[in-house]
Amino acid sequence: MATYDAVIVGAGVMGASSALQLAAAGLRRVLVVEKGPGVGSGSTGRSTAIIRQTYSNYEVSLMAHEALRAFQHWADFVQLPQTRAHFVNSGVMFLFGKGEAALPQILAMHRRVGIRSSTLDDAERRRLFPDIDFSASSPELLAQGREQAHEVDVLYEHEAGFADPVGTATDLLEAARALGAEARFRARVTAIRQAGGRVTGVALEQDGRSEEIAAPVVVNCAGPWAVGLNAQAGQPLRHELVPTRVQIVTKQFSERLQGRLPMLADMVSGFYGRPEASGDLLILGSVKEEDEREAVADPDDYNDVADAPFRERTLQLLQHRVPLLGTRGRVSSYAGLYTVNRTDSHPIIDRSGLEGFFYCNGFSGHGFKLSPIVGMLVAQKVLGQWGRGKTAVPVDFFNHDRRPLTTNWGGVIA
Repeated sequence: MATYDAVIVGAGVMGASSALQLAAAGLRRVLVVEKGPGVGSGSTGRSTAIIRQTYSNYEVSLMAHEALRAFQHWADFVQLPQTRAHFVNSGVMFLFGKGEAALPQILAMHRRVGIRSSTLDDAERRRLFPDIDFSASSPELLAQGREQAHEVDVLYEHEAGFADPVGTATDLLEAARALGAEARFRARVTAIRQAGGRVTGVALEQDGRSEEIAAPVVVNCAGPWAVGLNAQAGQPLRHELVPTRVQIVTKQFSERLQGRLPMLADMVSGFYGRPEASGDLLILGSVKEEDEREAVADPDDYNDVADAPFRERTLQLLQHRVPLLGTRGRVSSYAGLYTVNRTDSHPIIDRSGLEGFFYCNGFSGHGFKLSPIVGMLVAQKVLGQWGRGKTAVPVDFFNHDRRPLTTNWGGVIA
């Protein structure tokens, strides 16, 4: 029987980040097991990989700010000669309805955290982003035959961007391997072994064979499969974690824009978009809560292509806001899975009631941008010490027995 110091279930960004930090904190026998064929083959590979810092909780904004610094200095963070994450600083622009009451509070939090942001007046908008129609009639009014302009307030987060999601997870896992960690793919956990109230290891099925792995620590980073793993351990969470189908549309375009397009979070029309690094492709999704409610009973069996009505509505919203982008260009789509915490939209990073079994679950679609810091919190929970770097976010902020986290304003942004 093989013996390890810790087994991490899941080789997405959370599992890879946790492996790196546990190895950096001194565990030399760390094993990452992944049911899929490779790194990021679950939710990570279908992430839009947006890195922004605007949240309704100070602690989450702080965590995102710290993670951004890691992405900006990625080679130093992972300590690899070549990296694959390829962070792109595109900036992100939030469009709010005119007179948004939460905007002063958001700006005040930005100043407190150290986030570089500013509101843009009409002249700055036209100068920086001439292709965006900031006063377009809302799609709802147009559908009613009315053309009343919908004025907006604009908040621009200067240092935001995006990265390659699988590249990010691959870099984190390679950094962990450089410290002695190992990884196995197509390896499914079939049981959490325990005795006397503590974890003793896991049972694996790999390539048609069963194997027992001894380990005093198991960290659940299994994304949409986490609920099932918690049940195997006899440690269900009181938080309602729901694997949720989330639809994404991609659009290639050949139109020559007058300026550049940032990442866009249009809270008025209800969509978001970001450019790809190639500069001729947009990745589009929804910011509407109702588009994140489709529960998936089996994460191994769901419709992984966006529905036609969703594609049509999303493209209509894009053309409404960026009129120059016509109907030409290849359109594609896919659907990924969020593990939505319906209790309060925030993750659980904590020890369970079973000694040696740890939760790292329920990121509700916000996890990628936080992932460099997540592993630090896992290392603190497991070992009580830091690995590579440390965070100012309170270690107990994401405890499973917390009161549901509330937002610092009216829930404009989760």
